[in-house]
Amino acid sequence: MNTYVVLAAGNGVRLWPITEHIPKVMVRVLGKPMLEWICEGIDRDAEKIVLVVGAKKEKVEEWAAASRFRSKIVLVEQSERLGTGHALLQAEKEIKDDFVVLNGDNFFGADAFGRIASEGGYWCFSKKVEDKRHYGVFETDSGRLKWFVEKPEEGGPGLANLNLMRLPKEFFGYLRKLGKSPRGEYELPDALLAFAKKKDIVVHELETYWSDVGFFWNLLDANAYAAENLMDEKRDGEIEKGAIVKGKVHLGIGSVIKAGTVVQGPCYIGDNCAVGPGAVLRPVTVLEGDNHVGVHADLKNCLFMRGADAHSAYVGDSVVCGGVNLGAGTRTANLRFDEEPVDVYFRDKKVNSGKRKLGCVVGAGTKTGVNTSINCGVLIGENCRIFPGTVVGKTLDNCTVWKG
Repeated sequence: MNTYVVLAAGNGVRLWPITEHIPKVMVRVLGKPMLEWICEGIDRDAEKIVLVVGAKKEKVEEWAAASRFRSKIVLVEQSERLGTGHALLQAEKEIKDDFVVLNGDNFFGADAFGRIASEGGYWCFSKKVEDKRHYGVFETDSGRLKWFVEKPEEGGPGLANLNLMRLPKEFFGYLRKLGKSPRGEYELPDALLAFAKKKDIVVHELETYWSDVGFFWNLLDANAYAAENLMDEKRDGEIEKGAIVKGKVHLGIGSVIKAGTVVQGPCYIGDNCAVGPGAVLRPVTVLEGDNHVGVHADLKNCLFMRGADAHSAYVGDSVVCGGVNLGAGTRTANLRFDEEPVDVYFRDKKVNSGKRKLGCVVGAGTKTGVNTSINCGVLIGENCRIFPGTVVGKTLDNCTVWKG
């Protein structure tokens, strides 16, 4: 049995507006917070789970108090955002011996946690990536850690640091000796390198699925992976005569798939949803619960958070947050004319998604009028009002009234 330190203090700025009122660890995959997926994975091997909380900590505290893992959970706070090394230091008083540290806002494949529990000694896990410029990467010698580079300028494949490590109690001494990095933080990999000069750190490669869920398209991918590989298939709701349901589908209690509707799995339909009549849900659509998908609506590779509704709309490759109402005729674009990867603007900073097909994010409580069009890569904040017949082609801040 191990003590696990789960870093859960991050804000998730790059997931705005999804994270406007929740920390990143509470962002949901198939209706369940990523932190809960983590705790389920480590539960069998965990004697104690230390959660390091920070941004919007009350949301994590509420979840922990109601969680079935509450007897194992200890909460400690990182009051200042000073990096992963500083976050881990907050857990020192709760550690008596060797421990495992990992990020609570990452999503792992089904086999990951069994592999973690089976490895002895001191180690860190990596994931082979095709473009190492987006990650901190390890350099190794005969499988041992030798160096670490944060987001190297030169591209190509590399071993990305997952911030998943097994370490001894004495490691905290290395953390306390850290100075601040150029970005003003105490970096966990810096202490790891210092420790690796004294003792061997084995770098294991994780072969199963992993995502840092940094952007909304990563969240779509995580939901798709979970629906295909981790979802319990069940039909607890009602399927009316004339509806067609194909493939792997989770249909929650109190939900109904109405006549003339086509559901092409894998799809996740939570509790108390109404789909149709005559609607189409294509792979991989996730309705978290309390959703209404109206007549002739067409959803493809979407995440509709709890209470989001769509009336005769087309929504593709998009995230629609809770309480959104998409008026009849609302359409989301998801493909550029030149078929190049879609760019997304975060506070005037352009990010290439790498996705040929990508839609938008619509923030919680936003309402669109009839015949609204939303361009690919657009972020719409919370509680916006989009006038009928308009085209949204840029990021909109919270509470924007958009008249085109």
